[in-house]
Amino acid sequence: MVNIFVGFIIVTFQREGEREYKNCELNKNQRKCIEYALKARPRRRYIPKGHLQYKIWSMVVSKKMEMTIFFFIFMNTVTLACKHDGMSPTFSSVLDGFNYFFTAVFTVEFILKLSAFGFRHYFGDLWNVIDFLIVLGSYIDIIVSKVSFV
Repeated sequence: MVNIFVGFIIVTFQREGEREYKNCELNKNQRKCIEYALKARPRRRYIPKGHLQYKIWSMVVSKKMEMTIFFFIFMNTVTLACKHDGMSPTFSSVLDGFNYFFTAVFTVEFILKLSAFGFRHYFGDLWNVIDFLIVLGSYIDIIVSKVSFV
C-alpha cells in the first residue's frame, strides 16, 4: 500500500513539473540552454607551480605545439601508408629511418609532457595514455624488427 502511495506522489509530482515546464515563457532552445548549463561541470586544469615546469607546460599545451605534433602525426601516417610488398631495400631503409625519426619526435613529446604534467596528471588523461602506448608500441616494433634480422 505504501508503494502505491509513493508511486502516486511521484507521478503527480512529475505531471505538475511537466505542466509548469510547458507553461513557462522560455522557448525550446532557451530551455535546452538552461538544462545544459545546469548539467555542466567545470573542467579541471592542471597548472604547475614550479617556474621551469610552468614554462614546459605552457609550451606543451600551446596551439603551436598541438599543430606541430598534428603535422608529425600526419607525416608519420603518410610514411606508414608508403609500405608495400616488393619494396626495394633502399626504400625500406628510408622508411625505417623515418620511423626512427617519428618515434624520436613522439618520445620527446612524451618526455616534455611528462615533465610538464607530472606522472599522476599525465597518466590521468586518457589521450596521454593512448599516446604513451603508441610510443611504447613503436619501440616494441623497432626492437622486434631488429631482433628478427639478427
